Amino acid sequence: MENSTIARAASVLLSDPCFQLHSIQHLLGETEASTAGADHKHFSLHAYTDYISAEEEQKVEQMLAFLTEESKQAAATTAPTSEDDLCPICYAHSISAIFKPCSHKSCKACINQHLMNNKDCFFCKATITGVEDYSKPAGS
Repeated sequence: MENSTIARAASVLLSDPCFQLHSIQHLLGETEASTAGADHKHFSLHAYTDYISAEEEQKVEQMLAFLTEESKQAAATTAPTSEDDLCPICYAHSISAIFKPCSHKSCKACINQHLMNNKDCFFCKATITGVEDYSKPAGS
């Protein structure tokens, strides 16, 4: 896979409010020291050698390492966001989409999830006819 494709996929994945790196860590059997007791058994892909090859495990480990690094870099380069710039639905991501025709705004993850089951605006219930990218005007 091309590097730009991998970077874009990582960016989309990390920007999804439903995605958590902790889920991949859990698949690999990585747990917090405070939750792992001597008698505590936990799930791990490593235990399923009949179904998952060593190569597949290694790819998951590489993916986790890559996503962890991308997440750290994104956090280090992201400017602080004011509350007014956050999605009013999830408060996890910046506003990145504007609905047509009503011009209400949210993050792309929230509107994409919403449009799977509903075509009405979250806020005013107008029928959404399109979604456009939104970027904050300069000087705002």
